[in-house]
Amino acid sequence: MVSNALAATGVFFLDIFYPRRCCGCGVRGTWLCEQCDSALERFAGHLCPRCGIPLELNVCRCDEMPASIERVRSVGPYGGWLRGAVSQVKYHGEWARVELLAPMLAHASSDLVMADALVPVPLHPSRRKQRGFNQTEKFAEVLSLEIAVPVQHALQRTRRTSPQVWLDGEGRRTNVLDAFALSTQHSVAGARLILVDDVITTGATLGACAQVLLAAGAVAVDAITVAREI
Repeated sequence: MVSNALAATGVFFLDIFYPRRCCGCGVRGTWLCEQCDSALERFAGHLCPRCGIPLELNVCRCDEMPASIERVRSVGPYGGWLRGAVSQVKYHGEWARVELLAPMLAHASSDLVMADALVPVPLHPSRRKQRGFNQTEKFAEVLSLEIAVPVQHALQRTRRTSPQVWLDGEGRRTNVLDAFALSTQHSVAGARLILVDDVITTGATLGACAQVLLAAGAVAVDAITVAREI
């Protein structure tokens, strides 16, 4: 009873100093209002087994997916409130929003859960210091609680790369070439892993990470992202 009361008090003060705002329209009192939620369809129904995009959309992206990634799943397209949620977590440190995304990530990854660990895509130490956190770790942590798969920080970023958003497909692949390495504190030999990232476009970053994990002995690498550009 005491712990519940303390938790309720914490939520009360959080809502005073850090009020909930819809990630779509900004209305206060909720992380996502019904109107914004209904305006953006999440990926559901019959999905492409590999790239995870609904077949009805006729925009399969398997032809550009890296061979090192077995399957990808995402909550929905990178737009509307989902874009807002990613941006507000990533650039404004609104970590509490991951509570909203946790069950959605769990649902999206429901056919990927035969895994030994979740591996968040790492930031370069200088960028992590600048930002103060790594948003993919936040997503991995809440997903871990939902699906009971542990987080393993098996990767490290060995060099700082340019933002991928301004690059084409070939530029993205070149940008992340040899940018990741296996952490010396971890072993992934024989493991089936799920990479965790915020957004997938061409899959260049996830592919580079997966190559490192497979070279270190991982059996297979899937990926789960909050959103996907289509």
